Amino acid sequence: MKKYNNTKTVIAVSNKSALLVYVVAALTISTAAIYFIAASQDYSDLASSSGNNSTESKDSGDTIATVNEMIFFIVVGIAYIAAGIWMVENKYYSKVPYIIATIGSIALIAFYISTRTINIPSIGIQDDVGTIDILSKVLQAAIFCISIYIVKSSTIVWKSASTTSVASPSSPAEVLEHEMRKIRTRNEK
Repeated sequence: MKKYNNTKTVIAVSNKSALLVYVVAALTISTAAIYFIAASQDYSDLASSSGNNSTESKDSGDTIATVNEMIFFIVVGIAYIAAGIWMVENKYYSKVPYIIATIGSIALIAFYISTRTINIPSIGIQDDVGTIDILSKVLQAAIFCISIYIVKSSTIVWKSASTTSVASPSSPAEVLEHEMRKIRTRNEK
């Protein structure tokens, strides 16, 4: 009977999944950059409309909507950067950043579709669909798919960075090898 102290979960992934960790992290940071670009475009629109006193200047409702949209884009961009950094830092130690990226990406895609199809209070029905919108949704769909693949293909293998055995002493490497053999045997059945 083995007793594990100082437990820390390690997730075993294939080499393909290890590469996908970096791909999905790059996609999340790229998506964050797109959201920051969209926020800067909103800021430019606000700056140009406040300096322009012609009949084309925005009314206060449009200004508030643009400011809210800009804040939303900045918050989403910061969240994507945090998720990307979390993925790179933790790689295989947690499935949580991939699950959060999956939920966040699918929620943002659903929100985008809903703003284009139904009348949401204080947003209304949006009729603009631009290149930056489509690009961000494609990246978010890729984040969703790759994150789901990583979560489904990874297996929790080792639960201790320092192990102590009650029956016989074994090194962490031996425990890892034993767990890998059990997984291979299970997968062969």
